[in-house]
Amino acid sequence: MKKLILLGLSIVLFSACNKQRYSQDTPEIETVKSLIENYNTKAYDPSMYADTSKTYFNTNTPILSSEVIKYHEQNDANYKERGFLKEGQEYEMVITDEGEIWVNSWLDWKGTLAANNKEVTISIHLTYQFIDGKIVREHGYWDPTEIVLALQEVEAAKNNLVNPSNVATIKNLYANFAKGDVPAVLATFDAKIVWNEAENFPYADGNPYIGPDAVLNGVFARVGGEWDYYNLVDIKIHNVSNDMVLATGRYQAKYKKNGAVLNAQMAHLWGFKDGKVISFQQFTDTKQADDVVTK
Repeated sequence: MKKLILLGLSIVLFSACNKQRYSQDTPEIETVKSLIENYNTKAYDPSMYADTSKTYFNTNTPILSSEVIKYHEQNDANYKERGFLKEGQEYEMVITDEGEIWVNSWLDWKGTLAANNKEVTISIHLTYQFIDGKIVREHGYWDPTEIVLALQEVEAAKNNLVNPSNVATIKNLYANFAKGDVPAVLATFDAKIVWNEAENFPYADGNPYIGPDAVLNGVFARVGGEWDYYNLVDIKIHNVSNDMVLATGRYQAKYKKNGAVLNAQMAHLWGFKDGKVISFQQFTDTKQADDVVTK
């Protein structure tokens, strides 16, 4: 009987010891949850850290507690929105054999880049050491590859002065032209757009056309009145540097006066400023065009 009592006490003590060594419901875990929520809302609270706390994010070089907020704010500049997801968060607190208190967390993080709206989702492991209720050491581990590549893409775009929205504008412009929605086309033009037809092209006689009305009357109206149809096909859009967009393709058209058909290569170079088209330069087979209209 005495042995049974001693065995029972041993089991109780062992179980109690285990409960102290591992838990998912402690004040330290609540502190980490609050820290994560503060990060999501950008309400940073340095009081959760000890003054001598050190943070290590994918590196052996520490960030001092006084610099952690600055670190986050610098990264925040890259994102339109970012934060840890609510679903799938896991937390645990363990006490090591040396009596150290650590809180581990496994989280999913999602961010949207401000420059191009690209979304990035990664898994992150964060672990915190506590002393007297304060964080004295923080480690963060994640695979940064997707973020690094996305930011490199953004930086390359900046260096080349490439603006993806300019491509979208030109794609819509050609779509509206194909539908015959001339007002929508003109709406993309700057009030002082400089428009140049290729030298020796039938409508180059008014070069340069200045302003949307000049383009409408000197080019679009004449094309609409003199051709049975005038289609742009096989259009390919190329984003180039210095706020320029190049479009290549073919003209397929039928001249009203003689029924002659035009099938010529073409290239259009569009210039942008503040989202508006400020310049246009046409390149095409002007000899073929002249042959068609003079046949």
